[in-house]
Amino acid sequence: MKILMGTENPGKIEGARQAFAKYCTNFEIEGIAVDSEVGNQPFDEEILLGAKNRIKNLRKYAEENEIEVDYFIASEAGIINLLGDWIDINAAVVENSIGYQSVGISQGFPIPEKYMDEIKQSELR
Repeated sequence: MKILMGTENPGKIEGARQAFAKYCTNFEIEGIAVDSEVGNQPFDEEILLGAKNRIKNLRKYAEENEIEVDYFIASEAGIINLLGDWIDINAAVVENSIGYQSVGISQGFPIPEKYMDEIKQSELR
């Protein structure tokens, strides 16, 4: 089974490898740097949009390079304003070869308001 993941981040690729290993025995994950088409520090709806854009750009990459892919994976971290608090979360999208998508949102941790101006000017590290 061939899997493309929209990042070259070794930690994210390893996390995906561990998740697939629970259900599959014969698979290969290749990390490809693709554009999220959102800012370096996504906010609110940009988080899920960025992950979905990475899937779209992975599909385009696979088509252009004539690569048969069983699953596409993308992950996007960002900050959401939830009930008046800023929360750092991660959105993940998994899409199969025929376009069925599954979306997951991680637990989050709060970002103190005093750091938000600086984060909005740069990005969370």
